[in-house]
Amino acid sequence: MQGKEVDEPIFGTRWMQPNIGRDLLMLENQLPMFVLNEIYTLTSSCSWSSSPNKLALQFLEPLRLGKNPMPGRKLDTTDTYEHLLHLFHSSHGPVDQDSNSDQTKRTMLKHDEKLPGKGWVNNAWKLISAGIVLKGKSGDHQPLDIEFKKKVLKIPTLFLDDGSSPLLRNLIAYEQSNRCVEPYFSCLAIFFDSIVDTGKDINILRNAGIIKQAAGGNREIVHLFNSLTKELQFDIGEYCPITSQIEDINYHCRSRTARLKIPVRSFFSRLDYFYCVLTLISVGAIMYGLYYQFHHSENEK
Repeated sequence: MQGKEVDEPIFGTRWMQPNIGRDLLMLENQLPMFVLNEIYTLTSSCSWSSSPNKLALQFLEPLRLGKNPMPGRKLDTTDTYEHLLHLFHSSHGPVDQDSNSDQTKRTMLKHDEKLPGKGWVNNAWKLISAGIVLKGKSGDHQPLDIEFKKKVLKIPTLFLDDGSSPLLRNLIAYEQSNRCVEPYFSCLAIFFDSIVDTGKDINILRNAGIIKQAAGGNREIVHLFNSLTKELQFDIGEYCPITSQIEDINYHCRSRTARLKIPVRSFFSRLDYFYCVLTLISVGAIMYGLYYQFHHSENEK
């Protein structure tokens, strides 16, 4: 192609970079970080001022589930990591949390006995039936930056595409293979498996802006969340960053008002409203006919 600039094939092909990024995050493809650092030292130009950690996170940033920018503190990290998957996993934790602090873990462990196994909370339909309002959170939020205040449950928006399933499976597999790693994505999978049972729950989450999907339907999302927790080993005694939110949600759902709302809404949701309207019109017409006939016969007398 004389007279035209030919792009480098890796960066000049649209689908190449996301696929490379997902391959770099596969558990079986991990290389020790010191090997990558040595390669970076031998091949980098003197004009490059960014650290290998920052360059890697910038390259992997489009794969983030929330599609939000990487927090500056996470992007400029100088900590030591085992491999790229460890680096990417660590970038999703709370920004103000010290990963080596045991005080946070002890605080959360005070409530661990109240967690109801893998079914941590009711599904989305029961939550709104209990009077809880679901809202999505956009912006600079981590996937587990969940808030529950004044009957409003705010959950960061998840952007799901064809690459979300393998990405989540590799992150969870990494957590399952190393007990020293905080089970961040294991908690995320169990939480969404709890609030998603059917396509009706997915519609609720879509309307609330909590889930946005590039392709596919409700059945694919339900299967994704339900399959992520199969054979997942999660000790309730381990650190879980959303323990207090789960307890507050369950406390609200156990209230007398909420327990009355759920069966009432369930009853009315099963009614065929169109059939009910036709029935009411028919009954009204019959009553009017009887009244007219009775009134007409009285006048004839």
